[in-house]
Amino acid sequence: MHNGLAAQLSSPDLRLLERRCKPVELSAGDVLAAPDKPHGHVHFLTSASVALVVRHTDGSGLAVGLAGREGAVGLQNALGLGPGNLTLHVQGSGTAFRAEGEALRRLVARRGNMLRVFAVYLWMFSQEVAAMAAASQTHDIKARLAHWILLSHARNGSDKLYLTHAHIADMLGVRRAGVTLAAVELKELGLVDYQRGRVHILNGDGLRAVAKRPALTHGLPRA
Repeated sequence: MHNGLAAQLSSPDLRLLERRCKPVELSAGDVLAAPDKPHGHVHFLTSASVALVVRHTDGSGLAVGLAGREGAVGLQNALGLGPGNLTLHVQGSGTAFRAEGEALRRLVARRGNMLRVFAVYLWMFSQEVAAMAAASQTHDIKARLAHWILLSHARNGSDKLYLTHAHIADMLGVRRAGVTLAAVELKELGLVDYQRGRVHILNGDGLRAVAKRPALTHGLPRA
């Protein structure tokens, strides 16, 4: 299982986890779970990426996190918690390993080190959620777009991304016209090449300067 969170587990714990998982294919646009449609699964991502989105009653939303091969989504199900207020929206197609939340809840109840690894990951991810929520109030669209591109790159591990203006506008909670203008600015600065939703990063340091964020990492420190 090529997943950063699973890699933090001891060999015995990893074998126990793998017995409870099965490989699945995720497609861009899939909704894995929503507040009114909980699934009870945990997905350990290997090549797919999943956005964590807060949706309003009118359908608009704001992405407050993006998980990729470094982690998992739906992990609260392994702790016996409910779905919360997040919608899990697949951004990038790819693979994952899926486990029943209830099966993992029983497992972590008797594997203290596994519980600790999961708890550390959730704490670190909560810090990212807090930072993104704050940035939505304090940073302009160009800075937020630059950060989303960098975050998508870190989660996907590729300089070439497929991000349409409509999708980015939905993730950032802004109008599509604002994303279009910001994308043109980043392209004119020589930071990205953007054509028909295909984004190629040309200058990562320049993007980080625009995003006002430090370099992103692909995984987690060892617990």
